[in-house]
Amino acid sequence: MTGHHPTDSGTDLREVPLSALEHYAYCHRQTALIHVEGVWSENVETVRGDLSHTTVDLPGVQRRRGLTVIRSLPVWSHTHGLRGICDIVEFENDTATPVEYKVGRYKPGGPAELQLGGQALCLIEAGLHVPTGYIYSVTERRRHPVPIDTDLLDRVIAATKAVRRLLDTPTLPAARNDARCRRCSLREDCLPELTDGQRHTNTNLLTPRPLGQWRD
Repeated sequence: MTGHHPTDSGTDLREVPLSALEHYAYCHRQTALIHVEGVWSENVETVRGDLSHTTVDLPGVQRRRGLTVIRSLPVWSHTHGLRGICDIVEFENDTATPVEYKVGRYKPGGPAELQLGGQALCLIEAGLHVPTGYIYSVTERRRHPVPIDTDLLDRVIAATKAVRRLLDTPTLPAARNDARCRRCSLREDCLPELTDGQRHTNTNLLTPRPLGQWRD
């Protein structure tokens, strides 16, 4: 990625981190807790994710047979106010292929695709051809191709605008309080059983909360 820094572009858009796109697709409240309140907690899933990124988080360049592979590549979009780092981008002539590492199993249409699409949008703005990206599942030890089509890019642009509105909103969204909360490292910070916008008869925070009450 070459050219001027995004802050020199004259845009007044509030920057949206690429990682916020995945957070937003997973849970609006989680996005606000992380990117507005600065809340972060570790659990086994986040630790596994950190360990799986040990190699790709180390910046570097490899070249072989006309293919250039760059790890931890900073990217940005002046037009849409996006900024972040790609785990891996493979370059061949004017074609770029981003590869996003995820510790869990691949879910077609899942939140990770939105983050990958955001990376592609930045690379396209840099003048590169990006027909396909990949999500590498550490659990499965394989790549899953994701077509970089108009539908995905449109969803990225819409999500970027929605995240920007969320970042500028002083109140936190209501919790989802469903199966996704089980694996969320911010569950104890979020308290989804109490912050889901529903009326609760027991509001005594000192009373132990029952486990397993989820609205799937």
